[in-house]
Amino acid sequence: MSGQALLLKTPQLVTITPLEELFGLSGDIRSGSETELLLIQGGRGEVHCEHQIFTVKEGDLVILHPQVAHAEIPSSDAPLKGFRLAIGQLQVNRLPPGCLIAAADPPILPLKKNYETINRFFTEIYSEHRSRKLGSEDLITYLLQSILIHVIRISTEPNQPVQISAISEKVREFIKSNYSEDLSLNELAALVYVNPYHLSHIFKEEIGMSPIQYLIKCRIDEAKRLLEHTDLSVKEVAQRVGYPNANYFNILFKKMTGESPGKFRRA
Repeated sequence: MSGQALLLKTPQLVTITPLEELFGLSGDIRSGSETELLLIQGGRGEVHCEHQIFTVKEGDLVILHPQVAHAEIPSSDAPLKGFRLAIGQLQVNRLPPGCLIAAADPPILPLKKNYETINRFFTEIYSEHRSRKLGSEDLITYLLQSILIHVIRISTEPNQPVQISAISEKVREFIKSNYSEDLSLNELAALVYVNPYHLSHIFKEEIGMSPIQYLIKCRIDEAKRLLEHTDLSVKEVAQRVGYPNANYFNILFKKMTGESPGKFRRA
């Protein structure tokens, strides 16, 4: 496809809607004549598509082709946030009308390092769509084409294994060995002689989450192990993994797993 036009027609914006407005229809199976892109800016949930279930989270892009039956199910404790973009007149070189990726490709595209760029394009389209200023239609068309070309590039790039730097590796191993301690981002950054912003950026790009999110993951993973294999009380488990406040631990555990520590233990 190199050197050839990717978009054989000028795609048209049908509508752009915040996902929060969409979930009045949560759980309803629907399909339409447009191509839909769902940008996940936050929260967690599931997308039911063609008799398959896909888990989605922040940084994912969901690609739904015309006439494909689908439904979005947001998590009750971390509702999905983002945008639904409906596109008409989509014609990509060497693909059927309305298709952005090959039919055999999974409809969930993790954007990773491309998230900030795509997120900015979505946000600007939504702003221009609402404002209807002079030149908004032209700017929306440009932004929409930019999104589509970026998505095609991302989806056709060969999957390269992520190289983990010495900085991320050292911080990751330190967190795994010291998760029960009261660690801060500043302390972790000082450990590898970089500033906190740089550490957050490189760690999230290479590990897939921020250092503090990884710390929480390690604590919750150990808490699940203790709940399953020991008779320690929930309060004792909370203290063992670094949470002196058992109430806060209960809230965080339910947010991360979808159920309370007690219910998790009884399951």
